[in-house]
Amino acid sequence: MIIPKALSDACVWFLRDLEEDIPPNQDWIDYAIGHLSNTEKAEAAAFLEEMLGSSLSDQELKDIWFEAEARIGFKDESHYRVILDEMRRRMKGEVPQLKF
Repeated sequence: MIIPKALSDACVWFLRDLEEDIPPNQDWIDYAIGHLSNTEKAEAAAFLEEMLGSSLSDQELKDIWFEAEARIGFKDESHYRVILDEMRRRMKGEVPQLKF
């Protein structure tokens, strides 16, 4: 599976010790996707839409997360699905459902 560069360009911002650099009015997701152009957001959102709409397991979504160069992980594998879905929603301009 080929991960779009746009998704990697967002996921690379999920790293330890970044929280101190995130402005008070943003969370990790806003900060990460804020580095993408609208075209890149659309490309990454389309990829996530396809992946999340398929029958991929939580482990497979975890693998995508780390292949996209994210550097933080979650104890509960179901959280990868939640964070990727929230990223997809926000890249499409939908109202945030959670604060991360």
